[in-house]
Amino acid sequence: MKVLIVDDEPSIVNLIRMNLKLEGYDTVCAYSGREAVESYAAEKPDIVLLDIMLPDMDGYDVLRAIQELDRSAAVIFITANDKRTSKILGLELGADDYITKPFDNKELVLRVKTLWRRIRLTRGAAQEAEASPSAPEPQALTHGILTLDPEAHVALVEGQEISLTFREFDLLCYLVRNRRRVLGREELLENIWGYSYMGNTRAVDILIQRLRQKLGAAGEYIRTVYGVGYRFEGPGK
Repeated sequence: MKVLIVDDEPSIVNLIRMNLKLEGYDTVCAYSGREAVESYAAEKPDIVLLDIMLPDMDGYDVLRAIQELDRSAAVIFITANDKRTSKILGLELGADDYITKPFDNKELVLRVKTLWRRIRLTRGAAQEAEASPSAPEPQALTHGILTLDPEAHVALVEGQEISLTFREFDLLCYLVRNRRRVLGREELLENIWGYSYMGNTRAVDILIQRLRQKLGAAGEYIRTVYGVGYRFEGPGK
């Protein structure tokens, strides 16, 4: 697994790099926004650790540039700004996670491990399906105008593929597989993020909002149960 570390402070980059190397991960380092985009294009890392405050362009713009190269890029924001608005903006733009400076090294590694685990599960299922053409075709999940293929990591709305990040896709799968059951925010945090998100259930709301926007008309299948959580009510069995 390869991680791109983006921060303009060499001491922080070195600290993160050493901690990740101890876990056996390869690392690539960038110290500016432009360097980060160039490194992403050249190295194709699995995960990006991205500082928001950079000397030439902010992390939000870097994220947008990276998404132009790869809509499913896995990004964890690193921010010195503990304001909720900064965190929410990062999640709304498509980041998978964020961590606030000063951060605990173990927590940072845990978040990277958790995201990597989900990426590997998705990639592994797709590769297994490709390697076994004689195996029975996995059954796609179809509800109204939405078709979801968990093995191929593909979501279609009216036959058109929708580009989703790993976390968006995992959340949609979980909602569909638990169709018509009300899912609380804490349950979604535990099963989609894989660890306590420090009680920040707002992350769930933001991801749901992103999903609805990307799914268009099919976004109406995700219903809000006020004061409790969410429920998927797409038509079909």
